[in-house]
Amino acid sequence: MDKDVLVHEMTERFQELYAQALAALERAPDGEWISASEHAFRDVFQQLLTESYEAALKDRVEQHPTAGQAAFSPSEQSDRPIS
Repeated sequence: MDKDVLVHEMTERFQELYAQALAALERAPDGEWISASEHAFRDVFQQLLTESYEAALKDRVEQHPTAGQAAFSPSEQSDRPIS
């Protein structure tokens, strides 16, 4: 995957997750803005961190010269008889 494509995809994902966090802030009652929305912000940014790191690592692995040689499905059926 192209770096620009990955950045674009993660930018879109950021916007989705940030909108969720902002919605939590909007729903927070007066006097409870922080306590009612703080976890939503932390959760979406943790999710974004995880997703973006996994996407970057996956992209790096897929672009490695030996990626095609190492690819296999551990659940793929084998023609080999089971002993």
